[in-house]
Amino acid sequence: MNSKKNSILIVDDERDNISALKTILSGEYVIHASTNGKEAIETAVEFMPDIILLDILMPEMDGYDVITAFKNSEITRNIPVIFITGLDDINAEIKGLSLGASDYITKPFHPAIINLRVKNQIQLIEQHRQETFITSMAHNFLVQSNTGTLYKDTLRMAGEFMDIATILLYKIDKDSNTFICHDEWINTGLNLQTRIGDKIDFKEEIVSKVNSMLAANEKEFCFSSSDIKLGDEIKLHRQYLNNYIIAPIFIKRKINAFLAFSIIDSDKNWSKSEKDLASIIASIFSGVFERDAIQYAEYLSRAKSEFLSRMNHEMRTPMNAILGTLQIINFSNFSDDIKKHCNIMKMSADTLLRMIEDVLDISDLEYGSFSLTESVFDFKAVVWDLLKFADKNADKKHQLLDCQVDRSIPDALYGDEKRIKHVITALLANAVKFTPENGEIGFDAHVVEEGTAAVTLKVEVTDNGIGMSKEQQNNIFSIFEQADNSFSREYGGIGLGLALSKRIIELMGGNIGVESEVGKGSKFWFTCKMRKGG
Repeated sequence: MNSKKNSILIVDDERDNISALKTILSGEYVIHASTNGKEAIETAVEFMPDIILLDILMPEMDGYDVITAFKNSEITRNIPVIFITGLDDINAEIKGLSLGASDYITKPFHPAIINLRVKNQIQLIEQHRQETFITSMAHNFLVQSNTGTLYKDTLRMAGEFMDIATILLYKIDKDSNTFICHDEWINTGLNLQTRIGDKIDFKEEIVSKVNSMLAANEKEFCFSSSDIKLGDEIKLHRQYLNNYIIAPIFIKRKINAFLAFSIIDSDKNWSKSEKDLASIIASIFSGVFERDAIQYAEYLSRAKSEFLSRMNHEMRTPMNAILGTLQIINFSNFSDDIKKHCNIMKMSADTLLRMIEDVLDISDLEYGSFSLTESVFDFKAVVWDLLKFADKNADKKHQLLDCQVDRSIPDALYGDEKRIKHVITALLANAVKFTPENGEIGFDAHVVEEGTAAVTLKVEVTDNGIGMSKEQQNNIFSIFEQADNSFSREYGGIGLGLALSKRIIELMGGNIGVESEVGKGSKFWFTCKMRKGG
């Protein structure tokens, strides 16, 4: 990956062979040579060559003894060894490979064959080094929690590994649509100024072009200063550092940052391996950016939930005091007119308290602590009580409430009475709210499946109110959503009832849904499975 020459240790007791191999390889590689096994071991430890070319037939220590020594040493065991041999013996080749040899070169030497076999090993070495580096970098991202330190350490690791001049991390400033340099690594051996704070004005058409390249299934890509993908449209204007690779960083398939890898040598052409590595580094940064964004999201969610929980507990105390005072007035010797106004106040306070409890339930739901509390209760009795209350509200709008409750529903069922009340109340309240005066509302509860120990019920609430479109139906069970935001101004409510109802029904092993048509009304339904009581 770096620009330094790879080194080779040639081990052969015949100096003519060493001279011939040097002639073939010295132009591209740094050459070390040894004429015996002992000297070869000492030279390998001192210079740590990238590859060892090892003759088999040598006096004192032959090639098999030498490779055994290399592989038994912690220092040299990972250096690939290519055997040099004049032997035409398959058993000799098998023995060498079994001892850890990477390849064979046979005598007499053929320059093209030698260069190809050495280059193959160099490529394998570079691939292994790159894989080790990528693994180390990815591990660094996993264990580091301090983002600032993480970015600086990773840029340093990449810069030193690639042996280049600088790596700059630019992040988009969405307000100005420019990219600003936030982090950098600069080779300490070069007298270069910091680029922190640098601004690069990417025109919108450039960003769109890069995004379109990604959309064309170029998942990992980058371009260098010599590429013609973007021509002269992109310039970093970085003094004499005009030879660079740009590797975009994407979040949700949109460019949000980029890494700029640069060198001083303006004549160097970036290799495919270097471009691939730049793309991989950028993709790892992209994953971390997305991870951090999600964890940012989690922090806000937790903070919101904590706030809602505190707020609700604080609000519930004065509300209970208000309700208690209104109840005292109702049983005191005040005039009927005062008691009438107090009843109106109590109804409003009850509504507000239910909203407070709904918000607290949403807080528990987001924390994952929302659960059911089950006991034996009379389902039919609960339903009739709720229907009486709903009928009073429907009567105020001159609505007709038609009720059907299956008599075969068992008297005693085991479930969460409070949560069942919540769901049925929410459906009936919505029907009354969104049905005009003189409209009709239907309620039906019946058995859909019954076993020896449990029963599955289905409850339907129909109306001939304003109805909903398909899009509105898709959002109606989402937290803080209503079919239309304008409804909150006309009809009131904060859109929690149905979201909580959905979660309650799911915890009961049932389903909830809606069938509706704009201007013709709606039918809400749910199923729930409950055990039979004793």
